[in-house]
Amino acid sequence: MIGHRGTPEDENTLRGLRDAADAGASGVEFDVWWTQDGVPVLSHDPTVDRTTTGQGPIAAMTAAQVRALRTKRGEPVPTLKEALDFTAARRLTAMVELKPTPTPAQVDSLLSVIRATGAAPYVIVHSFNAEAVDAVRRAAPELHTALTHEKTEITGQGAARYGTSLNVSRFLATPSAVRDWHAAGLKVYTWTANWPPAWEKAQAAGVDAVLTDRVEPYKEWARTACEPAVTAAP
Repeated sequence: MIGHRGTPEDENTLRGLRDAADAGASGVEFDVWWTQDGVPVLSHDPTVDRTTTGQGPIAAMTAAQVRALRTKRGEPVPTLKEALDFTAARRLTAMVELKPTPTPAQVDSLLSVIRATGAAPYVIVHSFNAEAVDAVRRAAPELHTALTHEKTEITGQGAARYGTSLNVSRFLATPSAVRDWHAAGLKVYTWTANWPPAWEKAQAAGVDAVLTDRVEPYKEWARTACEPAVTAAP
């Protein structure tokens, strides 16, 4: 089970990642943008307006300016290096979602951080943006990558061109679809499953892991479910 953005209370912060891990998540998912000076930082949105007390687009701010901000619960905005230092130390699966299509320089910075932190064995670089996934695959074909996908059906063959996994909307994760994705050699992750009916459906479909905002309730449900809980691995 993967903590979606860490936790909803402290999304994309070290506190959120730590709380998800402490609650029993075997991995965490978080989002990445680049600052004006080329540093990858954690944020779901292109601006800091919603999640911090500051304002403005991340791409127009330096890393120092972003790091000086605080979330509404007082947490700093972490760099990707800080996040991956944490996940690598805990040996957590780290699902790194790229929001923009990275430039070659941004790809280089991403790969440098992944390699310097020792997180590569645990990282899955994924994106809704197929061009972003392709850019990473061309630069580092040895990394685990995945397309994040919703709305339309996708075959195992189609998804496999983007990497070793598929991160798919829970509404598409039917038993027959999951069998097709597995037959193509893919791990299947599904999002965002927050309540027992969704967890039961994912389990019945045979997915490899769910992304959830509700880590502790999921763990409690998994302990009492008839079948073993699904677990995450790159």
